[in-house]
Amino acid sequence: MRICTECETEFDPRSKAKRIAGGLITNCVDCSEETMVRYAGVSAGEGKMSSVQILKFENSADRTAYLDYWKVNSGLYKGKSCQIGHGLKKTPSISFETVATFKANENHKGKA
Repeated sequence: MRICTECETEFDPRSKAKRIAGGLITNCVDCSEETMVRYAGVSAGEGKMSSVQILKFENSADRTAYLDYWKVNSGLYKGKSCQIGHGLKKTPSISFETVATFKANENHKGKA
């Protein structure tokens, strides 16, 4: 058990509610407010040399919704059985900002 530095109430830092709330370990669930920016890195399926994008979301719910959409539509965890067009999700209506794009070398075999 710990004492919250903000409201001075006793709380369990290992409780499920505290793990979900996040924040500083010295703050209770009620005083824990995540103000950090949520980022996600996703890759494009462009063959052997794919590009990577870093996306910035306003909240955790938007980040989770986009990553769920991306996992289904990119064929993650499906291997070679991934067939585009079967069981795809619609694009979620969320806002995000592209922070960085790292493009792959499209001429990765040295061909002209």
